[in-house]
Amino acid sequence: MVDSTSRAKSLGRLVKILGNRSRPEISWISRVSGSTIHQAEVAANGITTHFESIEELSHNIKHSGRSYYAQFPAPIDLFALVKLTRPRSLVESGVASGVSSAFLLLGIESNSEGVLHSIDFPVFRKRGPGNESWAIPPGKSSGWAVPAKLQNRWDLREGRSEDLLRPLLEEISTVDLYCHDSPVDFRHFEFEMKLVRNHLKPGSLVIADNTDRRVFDETAQSVGAKAFYRRQSSLGAFLVPPLGSNQLS
Repeated sequence: MVDSTSRAKSLGRLVKILGNRSRPEISWISRVSGSTIHQAEVAANGITTHFESIEELSHNIKHSGRSYYAQFPAPIDLFALVKLTRPRSLVESGVASGVSSAFLLLGIESNSEGVLHSIDFPVFRKRGPGNESWAIPPGKSSGWAVPAKLQNRWDLREGRSEDLLRPLLEEISTVDLYCHDSPVDFRHFEFEMKLVRNHLKPGSLVIADNTDRRVFDETAQSVGAKAFYRRQSSLGAFLVPPLGSNQLS
């Protein structure tokens, strides 16, 4: 049986691979999910059983001819939240190299249930300077760094969310987890939040990077929830409360 010291060392090794800002913020995970600190710690430490997949993800990124890509700021937190809330229908807006996708898929694999539906409008790297930090390398496609063994429960659709999100949501009806990981754009973010709000249910989790806090707070309040923001990033999240309860009261 692996003791807590060994798990802490393994988690430290993963943080070293992913970068220091990936160190999980346990208190944030706990507040967002409504779990105890102990439950949040156990969920985050669960990522250490997926060391091989994360090494492969990191290897794919590092050997793509570029040293840095814009990536989801809290991948281990994302995995832990999937572990704790056990969503079956997950929707993601923004993929690029696929870091957020990979950790959502790792959570799904760990739970042995769920399907991830991802939408991405790929931006391809051009010669010379001026490329976006999330631009996809030549010869690659959206999610190119995600290990193949994680892709069995992945429905990846390429195109603009303005075109694809509405028909996807109508197809799956309800959303258990929604993850927004697109570049900063107020109108784009507001469009997604207004559309997704109509497909949430009690227990649905919404996570967003590059948030407009006014829009995000208003979206959370409209479903009786409270948004919590991670201290070390621009990440926000809220959990739709059960029927008959209100996090704002």
